[in-house]
Amino acid sequence: MANVIIAGERHLSTPNLPRQSQHILIRPKQFPSGRYPLEKIWYPLKSFSYWQPFWKNYQVVHAFNRIEYTNKPWFVTFEDHSFLYRNPKNKVEEIAYKILNNRLALKNCQKIIAISDYAKMRFVNRISEWNISEELKNKLTVIHPNFAIKSNQPKTYKISENIELVFVGNHLARKGGIVALRLAKKAEALGLPIKVHIISNLRCGSGVPTDFPDQSKYAADLKLLDLDNVVFHKSLPNEKVLDLLVQSHFQILATLHDTYGYSVIEGFSVATPAITTNICALPEFVHDGENGYHLKLPLNEIRHWNDWLHGEKTKTDEYWEIVNSTYDYLAEQALHKILHFLERIDKQEHYEYLSAGALTQMKNNHNAEKQNELFDSLYAAAAGLK
Repeated sequence: MANVIIAGERHLSTPNLPRQSQHILIRPKQFPSGRYPLEKIWYPLKSFSYWQPFWKNYQVVHAFNRIEYTNKPWFVTFEDHSFLYRNPKNKVEEIAYKILNNRLALKNCQKIIAISDYAKMRFVNRISEWNISEELKNKLTVIHPNFAIKSNQPKTYKISENIELVFVGNHLARKGGIVALRLAKKAEALGLPIKVHIISNLRCGSGVPTDFPDQSKYAADLKLLDLDNVVFHKSLPNEKVLDLLVQSHFQILATLHDTYGYSVIEGFSVATPAITTNICALPEFVHDGENGYHLKLPLNEIRHWNDWLHGEKTKTDEYWEIVNSTYDYLAEQALHKILHFLERIDKQEHYEYLSAGALTQMKNNHNAEKQNELFDSLYAAAAGLK
């Protein structure tokens, strides 16, 4: 049995660790505290892992979006390439990042773990001109996030049932909540039997990637929360979210940018198919016509939404026209997917096929029991226990 330090970003670590381990997983307290991180003093420290001193012995470190300064064996799990750099502002910062990044080539860095092929692609592109690129690629592997399987059999659809969809995401616009609301409006106008559940704290506007920064532009969409076919849940504990996913026929995540999409996997754990966009990592686990449907966006070479503008350009009328028309375009696509489903003669059989596909994806690629064994084996080997 090894003592394993879990370091770095907590939000990334939870779905990318063993859920039950034969080893002892230790989370040290942040230093000096989560409220006053050291990167506020010097930004390169955001890529470096540090914690408050403690006196327990440990044999292995598993870091998340952070680089370790240790002589113990360590692993790093990442969601994209950004932990390698944070836009250095001067020569000193460039040197600091080089020192940190070179630690990935040291022998005690056991594996560099991408959570998706998308993350792996971003990493490989970033290091392509580094003199240590081959050493790093030899350590690079993909291990997808894992969750407990909650259902053992696919769900069924009854002809008389309303179609129930659920959106989960605090970033309402970026994740596709605006699309879900506009879908509800279109469905109501057509008298379609569709109900949309929204679980969100409704954050949108300034500070959210892909959003138009002026939140007032979203006022008309926020009023759609009052539609008769919309149920707004604000925030729910995780078990209640899972209950709602069980009750829903589809989950909808019409996101404009997402490094992964954990809520989709949680939906798969209860056999709920997904309606998602085709960006970033999503096509790696949402397969059109097999465990859900794709809403197709134009993509660039790194699988990002091609029409995404950045910086000062996001404040222009042009960008609002882009995002506004894109929300509507995706809502129209989602409507057509559901209409096509409702018009199928074999919709009951097809729905069960989609639900079974969600479970198959879950069991084969995101199964917590398999991941428990995988990570425990990695930790044991690193600690010299086998």
